[in-house]
Amino acid sequence: MKRIKIGDMVESDYGKGRVLAETNEWIIHDNSANGSDTEFAILKTDDHYEIVNEMELQTS
Repeated sequence: MKRIKIGDMVESDYGKGRVLAETNEWIIHDNSANGSDTEFAILKTDDHYEIVNEMELQTS
């Protein structure tokens, strides 16, 4: 799987947005693609997520 980095756009079970922080176990991302300022912490081993490009976010 591609390495996640701060600033990547991700889609998870909780929302779509930019990665704000990342550790070995967690990804914290906002929900900016859905027009929300909510932030989510997802566990890499248990939660589904994928890196997407901004064009995919705009058309979904």
